[in-house]
Amino acid sequence: MPSSSTDTFLIVGSGLSGILMAWELEKRGVDYEVWNSGAKSGPESNSATKVAAGMFNPVSFKRLVEVWNAQEHLNAMRETYQSLEHFLNLQGELFHIAPIMRVFPNSQYRDLWLKRLNDSHPVAGFLSEISDECPKDVIAPHGFGVVPEAGWVNLPLLIKSFRSNLELRGKFFEKHWDFSTQMPLKFSHVIDCRGVGATQDFASLGLKIASDHGEILTIQSPINTNGMCVNRVKWLLPRGNSTFKLGATYKWNVTKSEPTEAGCSELLLALQPIIAPNVFNNFEITDHVSGLRPASSDRRPYAGPVNNLKNTYILNGLGTRGVFVGPTTASHLAHFIFDQTPLPADICPARFIKKQ
Repeated sequence: MPSSSTDTFLIVGSGLSGILMAWELEKRGVDYEVWNSGAKSGPESNSATKVAAGMFNPVSFKRLVEVWNAQEHLNAMRETYQSLEHFLNLQGELFHIAPIMRVFPNSQYRDLWLKRLNDSHPVAGFLSEISDECPKDVIAPHGFGVVPEAGWVNLPLLIKSFRSNLELRGKFFEKHWDFSTQMPLKFSHVIDCRGVGATQDFASLGLKIASDHGEILTIQSPINTNGMCVNRVKWLLPRGNSTFKLGATYKWNVTKSEPTEAGCSELLLALQPIIAPNVFNNFEITDHVSGLRPASSDRRPYAGPVNNLKNTYILNGLGTRGVFVGPTTASHLAHFIFDQTPLPADICPARFIKKQ
């Protein structure tokens, strides 16, 4: 039997996955609560959502190909975050377009970009023509290309505002739940969105959640990037008022996330070759944060039922592209729960469980 609007859902976890799932229920008029299970699932400081820059990009620069289902994710993402802006009375404050200026590391990469355009490769629709006319503070001896349909979502503001909305309506609580806990009597269904806090429970299903530790700097600088995010090894994202986010690092299987001197040095050293020395030498670092991103074994999300727990579902493993792929994944899970629409094979947990 499909679920109905008369059921009461418990969403465990109040990071990006939990908020996106709550939004799917909100749109359907379904009764629900959100429990922040961080107290026992892991330190609240480990939450990637609280510190993430919230970038989205339909292009994978390493091989210069489009991200999995890029256009579907772009469409769903734009609609979701703009609808949330309206719901939370934050018009223009959550969803931001910031084209990515991809500085070519060498002439071979420039040739590959040109080949993608000339061959009408599927990624070509997301790429601009090559240019050598850089903003004056950016160094790009091999030229650059732009990805126009990129940008960022203000995740800390989204989480803070959505939680406040839930609290005002008596729908947000600091309570714990895990696989060993009986479903509370008032609820008919549970959706587990605990991120890295669900690692041990997921292991019992044959699913792996890898902790991807990332660090980000906030920088104050007069650098002019013409409103673009500058990317080479790392990225420099303008956030207005001469403020930039510089990120990000990647380190696997960290259990306690903390900012490190090594992470700070890694970020600055990666940026130095593409920023004019007179500007780079006058950066002011105003913040340094870190968090743990929950990543699946194949870097695609987990969304679906927990077979041995009645009316229990998971939404997890959004990883580094959570802002981009999260809305589509949450929508697929909601359609599965309420409409019995089959889940896409590439997000269904059974893709791994069947191998056990």
